Amino acid sequence: MRKTLLAVPVALCGLGLAAPHAHATLNPPKAINFSAGPLGTLSAQGVLSAAGTWQSNPVMLAGPAAYGTDRHTRLDITNAELILQKTTGLVQFFAMAGSYNFPTLGEPILPTPSVPYYYYGAVPEAYITLAPTSHFSVEVGKLPTLMGGEYTWSWMNQNIERGLLWKSENAVNRGAQVNYSTGPVSASLSFNDGYYSGHYNVLTGLFSYALNKTSTASVFFYHHFGSTVINDTTLNHVYAAPENLDNSDIYNLLYTTKVGALTVSPYLQYIYAPSSVKLGAGYAHSDHVFGAALLANYHFTPMWSTAARAEYETSTGNPADLNGGNNNLLGYGPGAKAWSFTVTPTFQDKGFFTRVELSYVRVTNSTAAFGTAGTAPNQVRGMIETGLTF
Repeated sequence: MRKTLLAVPVALCGLGLAAPHAHATLNPPKAINFSAGPLGTLSAQGVLSAAGTWQSNPVMLAGPAAYGTDRHTRLDITNAELILQKTTGLVQFFAMAGSYNFPTLGEPILPTPSVPYYYYGAVPEAYITLAPTSHFSVEVGKLPTLMGGEYTWSWMNQNIERGLLWKSENAVNRGAQVNYSTGPVSASLSFNDGYYSGHYNVLTGLFSYALNKTSTASVFFYHHFGSTVINDTTLNHVYAAPENLDNSDIYNLLYTTKVGALTVSPYLQYIYAPSSVKLGAGYAHSDHVFGAALLANYHFTPMWSTAARAEYETSTGNPADLNGGNNNLLGYGPGAKAWSFTVTPTFQDKGFFTRVELSYVRVTNSTAAFGTAGTAPNQVRGMIETGLTF
């Protein structure tokens, strides 16, 4: 169920994926199947990669003092994950364990050893699936999100960094999910804790339709019931649960099509944060975010490809109002606007890959952008990532 007819390669089915994200550039890990006695046949896979980064206008990291400051340069692991899963029979399961990082446009890059602690732990995804038929299944556990057009883990995406729209989306949630597919139609409905808040009051749904063999259209919704105040005094998982986004309503409209060697995936995002949500002193106004992204990937040969992404997002609010009257939904201050462009040439030979990335982000109407003082409107970033899927 965790694939559409187009957006996710068949070989990735079961790898903790939620459709319909943009086409993955890299070859998926090659499964090693083995017999586990009464558990039946299991498969094991792995990913190991590292990336070097240079960026202009690093920013002061918000949050725990242990984060220190952002850097002009960084060398760190991006993926060190092992995957164990069972994909046949009535009872199935998926578990991913290890370390990981989330290089994201317009955001500081955190040191990899800190990321699991402040996000989803050393086992970021783990769930049990009950699959009585090939068309219907129920999943319970730490589930990948249904939201958005990009995956959480960098090796599953066509770009190294996740985009501006991705950073407003949740990545992993805890809860239960029902999946159904028949012919060109697939649907998933999940009751969960939204942005990993620990409060089970969010309903999400994804509905996809394969228009033909090369095109899929999808609609997603995220609805939050009531108001959730997130009070994590231990600081673990603190960055996984942004309170204002967790309490919002979010919608995606997605489309993916393939023409020869070219895959194109545009999608739209709308976020509504109602004033009725009382967080701290509450907000005086209802605020909105509109975002649009276009992702494209062209395979010149089986080994060489180039991916590109362009994005724009705008939010409502008064930049001069810093006292809680307006919601800072984009992270750059109320009323901020941002756009980005990313290009990622990629080489891969079976399980080995190397890719180079250049990205540019510009923020306007902002009270907190880039640089140590937050006054620089632009950030340029270059990255090189290399690794193995096995």
